[in-house]
Amino acid sequence: MNEEKNTGDKDKIEDKYFKQSIPGLNRLLNILGIPGEIVSILPNEYQNYRDETKTMDLVFDLKSKETLNLEFKSTYVKKEDIEKSLDYATYLRIKYKQKTNSYFISTVQKKDSEYEDEWHNDNRYKIPLKTFKEFNGEEHLENLKDLLEKNEIDDETEELNDLLLIPFMESDKSPKELIVECITLANQIRTVNRDKLNDIKNLLLFLATKYTDTDEEFDEIERLVKMEGGMIQNTIKHFIRIGKQEGIDLEKQKGERKIKIIERELKEKGIEPKAIENAIKKAENETQKL
Repeated sequence: MNEEKNTGDKDKIEDKYFKQSIPGLNRLLNILGIPGEIVSILPNEYQNYRDETKTMDLVFDLKSKETLNLEFKSTYVKKEDIEKSLDYATYLRIKYKQKTNSYFISTVQKKDSEYEDEWHNDNRYKIPLKTFKEFNGEEHLENLKDLLEKNEIDDETEELNDLLLIPFMESDKSPKELIVECITLANQIRTVNRDKLNDIKNLLLFLATKYTDTDEEFDEIERLVKMEGGMIQNTIKHFIRIGKQEGIDLEKQKGERKIKIIERELKEKGIEPKAIENAIKKAENETQKL
């Protein structure tokens, strides 16, 4: 199912997760207040003077002709983390001959902070820490739902990439619950390129490997991803087919029974009650017209 979950290498999921989406990364920088616009992803491995292979999380070339190194931390920052980041910064400065900025991106610490240590010629090198926990995931979800209700989401909507960030944010809900809500919301969007939405949902599915404990939990999220955003529209089409098959004199009792069955199935798939209610009303109206 997922090699990451089986190997136990869950601490490296974040950098692999974000490496797949430059739009999501630029939104990440924007939200966390990290200056710069990403042009490309740079190699993240190098050989040190001891001929040891060192691996950084994410390294970028910025539009400002600077290098940016992001180190994701799902634990609290330790002294050795600071020393490694200093080594990385030294290598990147020599390799690319341009200014290098380093940041810790935390998924656990509650507040932004800053670390510094001695560097060259008694200079101090500062490494800011930015944390997702400074932001409320449920507020960002509500904002997206509001944009969706107002029909204000399209391919250029920056907030759409918040779906990739919300699972890391502060919330009374677990990351797994937030992942499910983000996928469910993506399934309801009709005004965005389907490939783009599928990319977002598949990335969220990959992230779920970190926050699901059993194959059954993961499989349930995978089924939600594969709904392809068509559940509500398919429900309406289903009712139209019923009307065509059974005629205008469709028995009220039979129609209500089918409504209940589909309503139950939608709830089991995580579709919100309000969305179910709207779908049923639309379906009833379409059936009555027939």
